[in-house]
Amino acid sequence: MAELRAGVGRVSLTPAIGASLVGFRGRASGCTSVHDELYATALVFDCGGQQIAIISCDLLAVHPDVVAHVRELVFSTTGIHADCIAVCCSHTHSGPPGYATERSHPIDRAYAVYLPYMLAGAVRLAHANLVPARIGHDATTAAIGINRREVVGEGKTILGNNPDGPADLEAGVLRVDTRDGVPLATLVNYACHPVILGPQSTVVSADYVGQTREVVEAETGAPVLFLQGACGDINPVSGVTSDYEHCRRLGRILGGKVAETHRRIVAQQGDIRLAARTFDLELPLRPLPAQEASQEQAAELNEARDREFPWLVPTGQTGPKMEVQVLALGDVGMALVAAEPFTETGMAVKSASPWTRTFFVGYANGCVGYIPTADAYPNGGYEVNVAHLLYGLPAPVSPEAEHMVVQACTDALRM
Repeated sequence: MAELRAGVGRVSLTPAIGASLVGFRGRASGCTSVHDELYATALVFDCGGQQIAIISCDLLAVHPDVVAHVRELVFSTTGIHADCIAVCCSHTHSGPPGYATERSHPIDRAYAVYLPYMLAGAVRLAHANLVPARIGHDATTAAIGINRREVVGEGKTILGNNPDGPADLEAGVLRVDTRDGVPLATLVNYACHPVILGPQSTVVSADYVGQTREVVEAETGAPVLFLQGACGDINPVSGVTSDYEHCRRLGRILGGKVAETHRRIVAQQGDIRLAARTFDLELPLRPLPAQEASQEQAAELNEARDREFPWLVPTGQTGPKMEVQVLALGDVGMALVAAEPFTETGMAVKSASPWTRTFFVGYANGCVGYIPTADAYPNGGYEVNVAHLLYGLPAPVSPEAEHMVVQACTDALRM
């Protein structure tokens, strides 16, 4: 029987001072200091010649063009096939863009040119460090996120607090040990926007994710890979502030729960199945409505896109083409989508999955924007009426898109 092997590699993604911080409009400048470092951490699995690479990045999102370049570089240096390489982002709003065009600032263009080589380098390091390994998994809950779609009137929703709204508080934990039981890596899957540091902040930071990682790594002595979940409508319970103390507090709550869970996981060794599949799902757009964002607002959004986030979404005949990827690691299934799904989407996929444990991951291998649930449309709000403009789409995706995503993921997980 073939033996599972695993390896980990990490590189810095911290940008130069002056680089844009992407995720909020209205920042007065690029980054002015570094509060905590940004990283790309790669985990490679190998069993019987089948290989899978997962990269966890402290970035808002990575554009599909960059992902394609990373996959080419990784395949040419390690032999890992493109379908088996996942580029996942924490979605921090205190990091540099994962993409640039000729309209971008020169410092952001330079970062974007180098980014694929940094990400591929992390995988090369992990691949070079392969050792016999075993894995185990469990889950916990942490109440650091809250539904942010606060309905304040008929058809009117603000980014606030909705304690009665859905929120997936489950944190999935995958423990990877060496054959001798020494912790090698920890995968954490949780859904909450890393937006504690808001537009008033101009520091580089991984937000609460950095603190979660610090706590778990201090406990285990092994690198953490954070995989962001379906957090399209989930914000931290602290709200959006400029106070890093809230990052520390919430990150340590989540980190403490993960560390406690890690201690009780018993990693199993032996021959496990590794599998991967990747495909595109074309999502329909909503018919062009009467202008829901004012002309002034649209002009402001377009200016912000040109300067800091000139994102070009891959499109097909009817709308954006979103990559869906599914991975199998033993009895753990992972569904990864290149979008910002609402929390109910992730919960629906996990509930319908045939795997013992399922991780649902957003912001992976690109991002086509928000995918609201069908019942969110009558109440409007940022995710329904405005956000598509930032992604350069003429209209939001249609209400049926959410069901299409759930169906595609659950079908693919039956591989």
